[in-house]
Amino acid sequence: MASVFLYHVVGDLTVGKPEMVEFVETETVESAIRAIGESTEGGIPVWKRRPSQHQHGGVFENGEMRQQRFVGILNSLDIVAFLARSEYLEDQDKAMRTPVSEVIVPNNTLLRQVDPGTRLAIHSDF
Repeated sequence: MASVFLYHVVGDLTVGKPEMVEFVETETVESAIRAIGESTEGGIPVWKRRPSQHQHGGVFENGEMRQQRFVGILNSLDIVAFLARSEYLEDQDKAMRTPVSEVIVPNNTLLRQVDPGTRLAIHSDF
């Protein structure tokens, strides 16, 4: 059995990657299908709408606030499972207009914000 250790610095894994686009949970399933199709990641991160600066008292959003706004990641399998429900097979227009908040399974633990200098060590056995 062979063991391999992979060592990465987070900053190296993110160089050249675009900023994460915020897909808001009030968007429709139809919009989500388009966004997933255009995504290179196989899924899209879904967020609660960012409060306006006025509502937030002019405070800039920190990492904890951003973590609380993160809903989860929506992928094509989630969409297919949703569209396969009998109620939506009968009314596809209704299904396409449904907000993604009714489709996604919330899991904000999928997002981890770390310093770009954070080191990752991954151990794998073959």
